[in-house]
Amino acid sequence: MTFLQPLLLFGLPLALLPVIIHLIHLHRRRTVPWAAMMFLLAAQRMNKGFSKLRQWLILAFRVLAVLAVILAVGRPLAGGWLGLTGGVPDTVLILLDRSASMSQQNISTGTSKRSAALRNLTQAIKDTYGKRSHLVLLDSATQQPTPLDQADALLDLPQTAQTDTAADIPALLQGALDFITANQTGRTDVWVLSDLQATDWNAAGGRWEALRGAFATLRGVHFHLLCYPQTAPNNLAVTVERAVRRESSGKAELLLDLRVTRNETNPQPLDLPLRFVVNGTASTFTATMKDNQLLLQAHAIPIDKATKRGWGRVELPADANPADNVFYFVFDEPSVLQSVIVSDDASESGPLQAALSAPADPTRKYDAKVLPSTRAVEIPWDDTALIVWHAPLPAKGDALASQLEAHVAAGRTVIFLPPNQPTDTELFGLKWGAWSSQTNGKAKSIEWWRNDSGMLANTRDGAALPVGELEVARSCEVLGDGTPLARIGNKPLLVRAAGEHDGGAYFLGTLAAPDASSLARDGVVLFAMLHRALNEGAHGLGKAQQRVAARGALGTDVSIWKPADDSKTDAVVAAELPLKAGVLTAGDKLVALNRPPGEDSTQVLTRTSVEELFAGLDFRYLEDKLDSGKSLTSEVWRTFLIAMALALLGEALLCMPAKKEKVADEMRGFESRTSTHTEAERRTA
Repeated sequence: MTFLQPLLLFGLPLALLPVIIHLIHLHRRRTVPWAAMMFLLAAQRMNKGFSKLRQWLILAFRVLAVLAVILAVGRPLAGGWLGLTGGVPDTVLILLDRSASMSQQNISTGTSKRSAALRNLTQAIKDTYGKRSHLVLLDSATQQPTPLDQADALLDLPQTAQTDTAADIPALLQGALDFITANQTGRTDVWVLSDLQATDWNAAGGRWEALRGAFATLRGVHFHLLCYPQTAPNNLAVTVERAVRRESSGKAELLLDLRVTRNETNPQPLDLPLRFVVNGTASTFTATMKDNQLLLQAHAIPIDKATKRGWGRVELPADANPADNVFYFVFDEPSVLQSVIVSDDASESGPLQAALSAPADPTRKYDAKVLPSTRAVEIPWDDTALIVWHAPLPAKGDALASQLEAHVAAGRTVIFLPPNQPTDTELFGLKWGAWSSQTNGKAKSIEWWRNDSGMLANTRDGAALPVGELEVARSCEVLGDGTPLARIGNKPLLVRAAGEHDGGAYFLGTLAAPDASSLARDGVVLFAMLHRALNEGAHGLGKAQQRVAARGALGTDVSIWKPADDSKTDAVVAAELPLKAGVLTAGDKLVALNRPPGEDSTQVLTRTSVEELFAGLDFRYLEDKLDSGKSLTSEVWRTFLIAMALALLGEALLCMPAKKEKVADEMRGFESRTSTHTEAERRTA
């Protein structure tokens, strides 16, 4: 328990005053002989047990009353969510989720989840820890520890400002573990501030078990999760999936494919005004949203024929989360959609090359090449959007492994297919396990796949891909930490590698060859998967690129980038540029940074799921709401005043004289016992 006036606790010895006064009173008593005293002493000895108990209780109540008054004037802090912390820790680690979803606001007050969490925690630290603990901030965007001189710094630091990035909570906890281990922080309170968004926590990932085991070996580490899991029911989110310039003989126009989503149980038709800004020129289009999803395909915006490249954004009306109301895009003369297949097996590379050479967009040019594994170094890295790697994984640190990692970091895509002889080599946190075939000769069907996003998502008109109709005769297990997109039984078949990168690294646990699956025979799913991966990787091609806001999204030299929109007046620190959505330019390059797609998800972890993740650790779950206004701490001096009043009341009850009838009965009983005793003595004599 903590006190706002701790100096007053030096008065606690005053609680012994009733005891001291009682002892002085006993010392001052004088003995006076009196003939009739023998009878009173005899009666006192008969009632000695109860009399002594009553005296001790009266003394205890008086001590408690004085003690309660002293504690009350010391202004104790407890209750609320913070409760009893067991003393002040040596170190307080603050793990802050700065993801885009933490921008959700209380519309009436403008307070976001992030600012509410910081405000409440700042006040709690000042009230309970004061300046007696070493404060360290670890944020999800930079994942760098920042020492703090005082708690108020949490409200003004650039490292606590809102970003348009995703959060990797397991990586954040790993950073906390490394800091505690390296600095021997002693007793440590770890505060996690988050909205429990499922994509940020990755509860199904393989890192949680290792984290629990490592933290369990540390003594004196206590976890406090301050969470805001409530989602806004009327919130809208917009995403631009494609921006292409098209020119005909008489005009030029920009074609946009965009998606607007919401999460309503009973969606009602909504007339939605969409604001389009292209190179600073704005226009408005009103669309009717009938369900929880609105798709606009090839929405045409006229532009000047002389405009060959440029930037723009789509804006929604203001709602609870301003971070998902804007999506930026850039456009340029379309480049060739080039893909490279690295394989030594013609039966595998043939169907892949045929699918990637077939144009999904008649306005674009496609080129698919096949290279044997011995010539993988000849891949034109700067011009290739997609690499399909059907060969053993290169070893970590190898030149090819570094080039593949750089390829994904630049916003391109790679799909790994299992080799005939898997090795124990790991790349992007994943590796191949063992091959397995169906013993009864009957191929298995895919029982689960993710249809809301990713390579197996529903089509633009909402129809599902026929993934469940695929037959898989042979599959290779995918091991490691990633996001499963499809499963056979309880084993993942298609996994997206986790990590901070603009592109995508996918591991597909089967092949297109006829003896492995029906991917090539059915064709639809294979074609959709490959072209979606190709389009995703194409965002990293050319001089106009779409990227995800994240640390390192602009390369190592951030100073060369400047905002392309001169109308924006918000000053952003250079180091924060990769973390904010917007359009940036450097020379002849244009880059549109946007929040990751997962930040639009409304799925959050339940309390049960969170408690399972922290099972075996000293953990407290603290849930708050934006409109609650509740503090993490509360003064409980009223409780001590009530305790004082009860103690005085008990003392008064014990000091009340006995009723006259009861006294008379006791005297008669005493006289009877005395006469009987006297008569017995006479007979004996």
